[in-house]
Amino acid sequence: MPRFKEATKNDPYRNFNFKIYIDNQVVAACKKMSKLSAAVDVVKFRAGNSTTPVSELLPGRVSYDPVTLEAGLTNDKTFQEWATSLMRNEKTTGERKNEPFFRKDLKIEVLDLDNKSVVRKYTLFNAWCSKYTALSDLMGDANDVIIEMLEIQYEGFVRDDNNVA
Repeated sequence: MPRFKEATKNDPYRNFNFKIYIDNQVVAACKKMSKLSAAVDVVKFRAGNSTTPVSELLPGRVSYDPVTLEAGLTNDKTFQEWATSLMRNEKTTGERKNEPFFRKDLKIEVLDLDNKSVVRKYTLFNAWCSKYTALSDLMGDANDVIIEMLEIQYEGFVRDDNNVA
C-alpha cells in the first residue's frame, strides 16, 4: 500500500507587508512597489544548410522592467536626494560624480501576515533613478495622501534565502 506524505495547507503571502531599503535605510512610508520581472529576448536562427522550415530559437539578451516605488510624502528625503544626485547634481560642485555615486543596490523584504518575520528577500543591482515625481496631484477638495514616486532602472536581481524564516 503506497504511503502518502501528509498534506499541509500553505497560504500565499500577502502583498501589503514589505520594506524597501536604499543605502541600508528603510524608506519611510513606502506605499507601493511595482512588480519585479525579467525577460529573455528570443533570437530566431536558421543555418544556411538547414532543410527544416522551422527556425531554431536561441536565448538572447536579458532585460528587466523598471520598478516604480511610491511613498507617502514625509520629511524623509531619500527619494529626493537620490533622484537629484543624478538629475540636478545637488550634491556636487557643478559636475557629475562618477557612476557609483548614483547607482545603488536596493533591498526588498517581504514580511509574513503578522509583520514579524521576513519570508522573502530580493536585491536589485546597480539601480538608478530614471524618473522622479516630487508631488502627486494636489486638489483642494480631496482627502488623499501626497505621494512621491521613483522609477528605478536596474541590471538584475536575486532572491536571497539566507536568514529568511
